[in-house]
Parts: sequence; structure tokens; C-alpha cells
Amino acid sequence: MLFRTLEEVSTRVSATTKKKEKISLLARFLLQAKGEEIALAAYYLSGRLPQGRLGIGWKMLQEAAEDLSRLPRPLSLLDINTFLESLSSEKGPGSLERKVRTLRELLSHTSEKERNFLIRLIMGEIRQGALEGLLLEAIAQASSFPPELLRQALMFSGDIGEVARVSLEEGAAGLARFKPRLFQPISPMLANPAGGETEALRRLGEAGWEYKIDGARTQVHKKGEEVRIFSRHLKEVTESVPEIVSWVKGLPLGEAIFEGEVIALREDGDPLPFQTTMRRFGRIQDVERMQKEIPLRPFLFDLLYLDGEPLFQATYRERFDFLVERIPPGYLIPRIITADEKEAQDFLLKSLEAGHEGLMAKGLDSPYIAGHRGFYWLKIKPAQTLDLVVLAAEWGHGRRRGWLSNLHLGARDFESGGFVMLGKTFKGLTDEMLQWQTKRLQELEISRDEWTVYVRPALVVEIAFSDLQESPRYPGGLALRFARVRRFREDKSPIEADTFQKIRTIFETSRK
Repeated sequence: MLFRTLEEVSTRVSATTKKKEKISLLARFLLQAKGEEIALAAYYLSGRLPQGRLGIGWKMLQEAAEDLSRLPRPLSLLDINTFLESLSSEKGPGSLERKVRTLRELLSHTSEKERNFLIRLIMGEIRQGALEGLLLEAIAQASSFPPELLRQALMFSGDIGEVARVSLEEGAAGLARFKPRLFQPISPMLANPAGGETEALRRLGEAGWEYKIDGARTQVHKKGEEVRIFSRHLKEVTESVPEIVSWVKGLPLGEAIFEGEVIALREDGDPLPFQTTMRRFGRIQDVERMQKEIPLRPFLFDLLYLDGEPLFQATYRERFDFLVERIPPGYLIPRIITADEKEAQDFLLKSLEAGHEGLMAKGLDSPYIAGHRGFYWLKIKPAQTLDLVVLAAEWGHGRRRGWLSNLHLGARDFESGGFVMLGKTFKGLTDEMLQWQTKRLQELEISRDEWTVYVRPALVVEIAFSDLQESPRYPGGLALRFARVRRFREDKSPIEADTFQKIRTIFETSRK
């Protein structure tokens, strides 16, 4: 199957707002694929790569796309996958140059439309309305299986490509293999943001309120002395966290799957920054030394499987009670149960004073729906705001095609008089804001390339964000987390924007 055909289907899906038509287009396309092509088609249409992140940024892509020698030839899905496997395997000295060469060769074989789709796929910016939920319905239509059966299969496998392939090629017997199994990671249940305690109580009533710890979400599988640990992205990290493995082995549990946050703490018990915790994960060299420098501690919050019995349909209250019976109190996530707003607000303040992000509110009767982001679980985090300057904007895709969407955000550098980029965001923009900024930013344009319009630093925008993190991707070494546009500040000039020096101080204070 040609990659060109997949790009054409993606474009057609983007062009329609009718859900049934999207599903029908995708289902007919999937029925044309065979074997590994089915899995690859499902990955690419849901905006995923089977290889995961490739460590490729916009700068590398732009370098690879310069002065291409056009060698167009029809590339199949299998061809694309071969190139991506090559990129994924590049490690060590000289890998950057080799990746650029491989990228250049790949891009030289593509048409402009194919190239644009491929670049968005690599950068994780496929937003054509055919993401996982919609694609799952298309797989159901193509295979004639109930969507609920496929959701369950996806819950236990976490692999949309394999679910698509098995449902279309192996049928019911193949799908029967998808069940909760020890040492096979399960897609985590996710939360939606809530505006505050009032909204959470309106949606959930009396709820369980937990500290929202900014650590590494982990899923632990135990069978006797055998323990394996997985990240929220279902990657095994057992070798990186030997102290967690040792602790789990000592728990009074035979067979179990449970979840929690793992975090690095200071000697006084305050949390270290998220980036410090993440230095431990994925590391398999110097682990003993790192274990001494950055010791980790688990805080458990859910139990999914116990001694042969799946607990997905048990209520949140029941699952947590099972944990309380088996886990030492100091290793459980701090939690209260209340329907009182003042009590929830006081608990939020305690979480923040302890150095954590905020709260999770969880419906007491909620089941565990793996891979699902709904309103059974809500997250509450106080947002900070900054006035930043727009440095550039990228053209949108899907329903935002034709509009400038993803904003490049910069802080004023008091020392140099220039601006320091802190990240990008397209979140929070209404259709009216998109239309307005497209017109305004083109008035401020100083240059452009295939994807981006660069502008005079004249437009100030108010940005809400959760916190700051270290990032080698940007010159200042800092990046915003979960940035969202609040409003444009035409009443402010760039000289009134927040400075990078102020932002550095915020970051240093938060680390302390």
C-alpha cells in the first residue's frame, strides 16, 4: 500500500466534519491493507509512530528539507517504516548527522503533500480528526466487531496497530488474546482538567481527593519475586529503578498490577523538580551511582489486578481500600474523601505547600477505564500567567488549515534587548482568535518558510502555564509546560512583556 494513498485519505478525512463519513473513509481504507500494513496505517492515521519518539526537532527537519534533490518514487507504508526504523536506531557520536542524511533521503522521495504529512507525523502534530477514538470505530466498522470489544482489546494491549491487524486478520479468536496479563502493560486511565474545586464537586459530588504529584507515573506488575515496572507510555523501566523493585518484592502481594507516582525527594521530604526525577528513568548505566544521588520513592493510588482477578469494574473506592489493606500508609498517595468545598480547598493548599502540583478528584464509584480520558477523574492545578511576545506562528492543519495556529512564544531579554523563546502553543485559541491572529501576524511578517511565518516581536499575548522545566531545545534552557493562550494584550507593548530574567527567577524559586 502506497503512503500517498494514506495521505490522500487523511486529507479527505480532514475535509469533512461528518463523523460517519470520516469513519466510513477510514474503514474502507483499512480494508485495502494487508498484514503489517494494517498496523502501520492505524498508527499513522492516529498520529503515532510504532518507534515512539525519534528525537527529531524542527531545526533538524528544516535542515534535512533544504536543497532537496528531487528523487520522487512511490513509497509504500513499509518503505516509510524502514526509514523510521533507521532513524530510531541511530545512537551515539555522529548520530545527528546520520539522522539528517536519512531524513533528507526520505523527504527527497516524497511529494509536497506527502512530505507535509510525514513531517507532522514525525513531530506528533497529526490533528485531522482521525485520532484513536474515531479510528477505533472505523476498525469496528471494517471488522464488524462491536466497538466495546475493540475498546477492551485496546485497553489491555495499548497498541492500536496490533488491535487493527488482529481484528481484521485473525477475528474473534485473535481478539480473545487481549486480556489483562501480568507483565503486559495496560494503557493508563487519564484525567480531564477542571476549573477548580467547585466544578469538580458539581461533576462528581463526594469524591476522593489526592495530591497531584509531579513525578513519573508508573505501572507495577508483580508475581512472587518477579517484578517489572512500566512508564505511562508503556515502556519498561525496571532496570532504571532497582530500589522500587526491591521495595515491591517485600509487599504482601502474590500477583498484582498497581499504579502510582514515583518521585525524587529532597532530604527534608520536599519534591525535586520533575526533570530531576526523569533523569532516573530510561537510564541503565551508572544506576547504582544515580540511585544514591537521586533516590526515588513511590506513592501508590490504584490497584488493577489482584491474585488472578481483574479489578477494572470495581469502584475507585473499592480499589483504593484494597491498597490500604496491603500497602504501608507512607507509600500511599495522600488522600481525603469529602463533598465539602472548604475542606477540598484546604487540602489543595496543603498539596501546594508540600511542593506538589495540585489535586486529583476521583469519582468514588468510577471504574478503571484504561486509555480513557473522561470526567471520572479530574485534575486541579492553579495556573500561572505570563505576558509573552509572539515571535512566529506555524500554519495549522486539519480544520485549522489556512490559519496561523501554533504560536512561538518569547520572553524579553533585559540584558540583550532581544527575546528568548520559551515554547509553542496552539491551545486556547478560538476560531475568532485564529482568524484575527492570522491577519495580524501577516501584517507583522518579516520572513517565512514552508511551515512558519516569522514576525516582528510586536504582539503581546497572555499565556497560562502550569510550570517551567529545563529544556535543551530552547536557547534559554527553559520551556513552559502546558501553555495555553488566555488573551491577546494589544494594550501592552513588547517592552512591557515579562522578562526572561523574571522567568528564570520563577524557575529557581520553584526548584527551592
